[in-house]
Parts: sequence; C-alpha cells; structure tokens
Amino acid sequence: MKPKIALLLGLLFALAACSMPGADSLPGVDVPGFSATETPGLPPGPTPTPAPTFTPPPAVRISAGEKAILLGDYARARDEFRATLSGSEDPDLRASALWGLGKTEFLAGNYPVALDNLRLLTQTYPQDKHAAHGWLLLGQAYFDLARYQESADAYAMYLQMRPGLLDRFVQTRRGDALRASGNPNEAIAAYQAAIAAGVSDPIPLQLQIAQSHAAAGTPPAALLLYDEILAATDNDYVKAQVYLLAGQAYIQMGDSAAAYERWQFTVNNYPLAYDSYSALVGLVNAGQPVDEYNRGLVDYFARQYGVALAAFDRHIAATPGHDGSVLHYKALTLRELGNHTQAVEVWDEFIQRFPANRFWAAAWEQKGFTQWAYLNDYAGGAETFEKFVDLVPNSPFVVSYLLSAARIHERGGNLERAAQVWETVAAQYPNDPEASNALFQAGLAHYRRANYQPALDNFQRTLVLALEDHERARAQLWIGKTLRAQGDLPGAQVAWQAGQAISPTNYYSLRARDLLLGRAPFERPYTYNFEHNLAAERLEAAAWLRVKLGLPAETDLSGPGALSADIRFQRGMEFWEAGLYDQSRLEFEDLRLAVQQDAADTFRLGNYLLDLGMYRPGITALRQVLTLAGLSDQAASLTAPAYFGHARYGLYYQELIFPAAEEYNFDPILITSLVRQESLFEGFVRSSAGARGLMQIMPATGESIAEQMGWPPNYNNQSLYSPQVSVRMGTFYLNSNRRYLAGDLYAALAAYNAGPGNANVWKGLSGDDPDLFLEIVRFQETRNYIRGIYEIYSVYRSLYSPVE
Repeated sequence: MKPKIALLLGLLFALAACSMPGADSLPGVDVPGFSATETPGLPPGPTPTPAPTFTPPPAVRISAGEKAILLGDYARARDEFRATLSGSEDPDLRASALWGLGKTEFLAGNYPVALDNLRLLTQTYPQDKHAAHGWLLLGQAYFDLARYQESADAYAMYLQMRPGLLDRFVQTRRGDALRASGNPNEAIAAYQAAIAAGVSDPIPLQLQIAQSHAAAGTPPAALLLYDEILAATDNDYVKAQVYLLAGQAYIQMGDSAAAYERWQFTVNNYPLAYDSYSALVGLVNAGQPVDEYNRGLVDYFARQYGVALAAFDRHIAATPGHDGSVLHYKALTLRELGNHTQAVEVWDEFIQRFPANRFWAAAWEQKGFTQWAYLNDYAGGAETFEKFVDLVPNSPFVVSYLLSAARIHERGGNLERAAQVWETVAAQYPNDPEASNALFQAGLAHYRRANYQPALDNFQRTLVLALEDHERARAQLWIGKTLRAQGDLPGAQVAWQAGQAISPTNYYSLRARDLLLGRAPFERPYTYNFEHNLAAERLEAAAWLRVKLGLPAETDLSGPGALSADIRFQRGMEFWEAGLYDQSRLEFEDLRLAVQQDAADTFRLGNYLLDLGMYRPGITALRQVLTLAGLSDQAASLTAPAYFGHARYGLYYQELIFPAAEEYNFDPILITSLVRQESLFEGFVRSSAGARGLMQIMPATGESIAEQMGWPPNYNNQSLYSPQVSVRMGTFYLNSNRRYLAGDLYAALAAYNAGPGNANVWKGLSGDDPDLFLEIVRFQETRNYIRGIYEIYSVYRSLYSPVE
C-alpha cells in the first residue's frame, strides 16, 4: 500500500478505534467508552435514543489490521480481518482478509492455523494479488512443520506466479525442502537455479549441492565439488567442514583410508572448528591413532574438557620433550573443570620451565585472572601481573598488564595501591594512548577515598594528556565534582562551564551542563511539545537539500524515483509485503549502501523506508545525507532543517511506548531513548547474542518476564519480535530493576544491559553518585550503553521540550 493511502486509512482507523474489536488486547490500558447512568436526585426521564455506532468500512479494517500486524498486536489484527470476512462479500476484500489472517498467524508462530487461512486464500482466490505471497508463506510454514514435500510444492507455485523476482531466496529454500524430503536430485537443480539467479558467495550453496550428490548416491560428484570449494575458500571453519564431509563421502565409497587421511588433516590443522571434533569422533570410533595433543585441543575447543584433560596427560607422559604448550592448555582445561588451584600450579610450572614458548606471556595473564576471578585472591592476581612487568619491562604487554594489576587492586578494595599503579603507567609511559585514562582512574581512586587534592591533581593532569574531546570533558566534569567536594562551588562551576563547551552533544559535556543547571540525570522536563508537521518539514528539507547540493529546482525528491526500478528495491518490497521483514531489510540495506554517495537518492530512500516502517535503515540513510551535506559532526547535524532531527529522533511506536511508560511511571522519552539505543526502532532485529525485538530481550529473560506478568497469552520466544510485547515486557523489566535498585535509573539501565547482580555490586561501590556509578561499571559496553541513552535522551529533550 502506498504511504499516503496508508496514512489516510490509519487516520480513519484512529477515529474508529473506540468501536473496534480487540481494543482491550493490551492489559493495563483503558479504552474510552460510554455508559448511560441516571443522574442522582432527578426523576428518570424518557429513555434516550442510542447514538448510532460507527462501523468502519471493510477497506479501513484491512488497513487497520495491517497496521496492527506491524505493531505486533495480533489479537486486534485477527479481529479486523475476521470482521472484514463477516461483513463483506467483495472478493478482493475477502482475499485481503484471508491473507491478513494467514500472515498474522504465521508471524505469531501459529503455523497450523496459518496454513488453514493461506490454503483457503490460494484455493479460493488463486488469481488474487496476495495469492503468490500466500504460496511463499505456505512454503515457510510447511517447512517449519516438517512437511517438506508440500513446502517444496508451495515454493514452486510461488516461482510460477512470480518468476525472476525472489528466485535466489526461494530456490534455496525449495532446495532445502527437497533435500529434507528425500529428493536430492531435485534439490541439486533448485540449488543450481539459486546460484544462477546470482549470489555473492556461492560456497554455502555448493556445500548443499555436494551433500545432495552424496545423498543421491554419487559421492564422486560431491568430492569434485569439495575440491573446488577448498580451492576457493580461505575460511578455516569451511575447510574443516569440507574435510569432514569429504571423509564421509570416501566412507560412502568404501575408501576408509582416504577418509581417515582427511579427518586426520582437519583434526591436526583446524582445532577450533566443531567439525574437527566430529572428525575426531569418527577417527576414535574407527580405532585410528590420533596425535594426543591435537586430540586434546579439539576436545578442549569443543568443550569436552574431561577427555581433553586425559589426552593432554597422555601426551605429557608420552612426550617428555614437549615444548610446553600442552601445559598451558592443560591449565586452561583444569580451570574449566573447576580445578582452579591446580590450574595455577600448572601455569607456574609452565612459566618456570618454558620462557621461550609463544604462550608464555598469555600464561601470566591467565594465571593472574584465575587468581582474582576464580580464587578471590586479588593481591595474588595483581602481584602476578606486576611481577611479569618487573621481569620483562620491555614487553609489549607491559602497559596492559599494569592496567590489569591496577584494576584488580581496585576490585579488591585496595584503592591506594590501585592509584599508585595507574600513576606509574602515566609516569613511565606518558605517550601511551592509555596514559590519560590511567591518570583519570587514579584520580577516581583518590576521590573514592576522599583524598580530594591528589584526585584533583590527577584530573588536571588528565587534561594535558587527553587525546579526545570526551576525555577532556570527562576530566572537567570530575575537576568540578572534586572542587565541589572541597567546598569550592564557584571553581566547580568554572570547570563545568569549560566541560559543557568542549563537545555539546557528548555525554560528559551534557552532564556538566546538567550539574550547572542543578538538573538530575534523566530529569523529566516540565512539559513536552510533540506536535510537529513532519510532512511540511520534509518539504522544507528537500528544498534545503536542493540548494545545498546545487540541484535544479524542479528535482523531485518526494518519492523513490528511479530507485523503484532497482531489483533490490523490488525484492525488498516483495519480502516486506509477504511479512518476511528481515529479508526485506537485507535487500534495502544493500540498496542503501549502493547509493550512499548519492545524497538525493539516499534522501529519497530514507524517506521511503521511514514511511514504510523500516526505521533503522531509514534513519541511517538520513544521517548519511547530512554527512554528504557537510554536517558529519553530531552537533553540526542539529543545525540542519528540523525534519532531520524529528525523523532521526522520531516518536516511532508512540502508541505502544507512551502507554507502557505511563503504566510503569517512566518518562516516555526515556523509554523511547532506550528503544532507539537497543534496536534503532527495528522490531524484527536479532543481536549476535540472541536478544530479540525492539527492546532486545533475551529469550530466557523473556520467559521469566512473561511468567511474572502473566502476559501475553500463549507466550513463546517468537513473541519477542512483536513490538507490542517487546515494549511492554521491556518496560516492565526496567521497572523491576529500578525497584530492586532503590529507584536508581543509572543502575536500572546497567541492570537492563548487564544484569541486576552486576548492577547491585556497582551500586554498592558507588553509593548514590550516578557519575561515580558510571565510572565504576566494569564493562565498557555497559558504560557506553548508559552514556548512549543519556545522549539520545538529551537530543529528544532538546527537540520536544520547549522549556529547558
């Protein structure tokens, strides 16, 4: 649907919301309604004539259902589509309703119900515009239900209806289905068609083809492909997989000697790859001799620690002239098995006997880490690092090991010694990039002991050594805090004034400004003004961009223009309309990168994506427009036309975020800032750690939250991709952490990112000082996280609060 039409229908949907079914689908949010009651003290009058109830037309219901899908409000989406089916005989609307129901159930993970609606759509309305999308989701749903042949047939129907558009994706999925169904020859043809459709890296598909050849009973063909892959890749993990599979093909051919040769090779050369462990199992099961050291390495990296330790011990016993490396890995293995003291003893032996070994420096580090982290021997751990520095003062690891020693002293509560070690770094290695931070940390250690003068000296010296603006702003912030602690408030204000001027959009400059104003962190403004005409602002921004880039006045920047003819744009829209949002994102991101040096096309694409609801690449595109216009600095970018600020820091998902914030008594802009930091408003995003959705909730955390809330009904891990679920659960979780941590927002945010246990420890060390809490946080990621949300919140406050 075109954005303007969607906007119109969305307005109609909003006007009709009070009478729509499913308006109470989000617990805790009251839906306004009317009830006739008698006025006390007055005689009853004539029965009033009921006001007519507005029933939205079916087309508006379809639009409302689609909007509900994007919000993850599947209950409301079902209501809208079902109401359309019961209230309209128009075949186009009924087909749209069936499609909407099928897509809703698919996204909700209810595949059997999705099948019912999608099959009815494709059978009843085979020529409808949604039928092809129906076949596409049928292919996905059948596959997830292990109905592989039906999946392959559904994908074939899609290809018949939409040839040449998604062939690469669909043929790959069809090949997977055919292979799983026991049709390897047809799978080979599908994979080959996918390669022919154009792929940047054919190796994954070539691996599938080779394995299909083996499954089809033609292992020689598989071996030929494996040789081609080995010649084309430099990825050790791919090589390990190929050698494993090649060995299996030789076993299939009855050539066990060739199989064992390949498995031996991967065990001896790629110990980090899990496929090497599978090859090792094959060798051991076949009674083949394996080098015990390499066997131990493979077992260790496969987390098979017991057998790894046994292999290392056999190697030590059989090879008295070993080079010592086996002792290092034996110690690592002992630590994983919980034998921490014995691990330290083995490292001591290794360090004493093998000073020329390549793992010698690493052994000192691992020994010191084990002492403090596992044995709670902070003094011993720090001493290990300091002793290494004394023995090898010219080592490239000297500075990092001294910093480790200082941090261990600090963790152990020996702030005085920690400060001394940090000061040593700055004194002996003043040109090291870490010298400035070492002085700063020394100042913090003194500050925490209320030794304010040496703290002040170190913070002032930090200004001299600082290499970055944020380091200088941080130093001025703490100079001010130290002067205030000494009773010199005028001096503190001078320092904070200097700090706020260094980098006005940087965290430390913002904090300095807030301290000058006497404003608490994340203090909510007296009022917000969320009213702005984004459409009018976009027109003004387009006019500004034409002048900035020297474009002809008639240049049309209002739509995608020629971009709509790009195959990536077309594939992106096809995936989007089919509800395969992550695949759509990949296509549009590829297109965004392709046009990122063209400001006009980037502006067009960014606007289109924002209208579509794909906020992350849209916001990224508009940031790139400013960079191309010469406003790369964050502070400078805020001088651009208002549209760029309101679009990049938009009130996306306001209908979800604001009620959730009100329910748990949060500033809605704080929750908006948190969502922007976590996902940049991309509801279908999944992090490398496995966190999901707008508020990036881990599945295990999600299960716990759902149990505590008793909501949503029928929760599963797929529910975390629903924006409605993610926002309400994430806000609930933040509130739970805030309560646990005595209302401390910094600590609550740290808990959201790093867990409440860690946050509670850091709060215990910092008391009620938010600035000290931030610096005590052990994880760089968590410090950056809090600072990032603070910076985002400050931008939102400046954009939407006219009263500062």
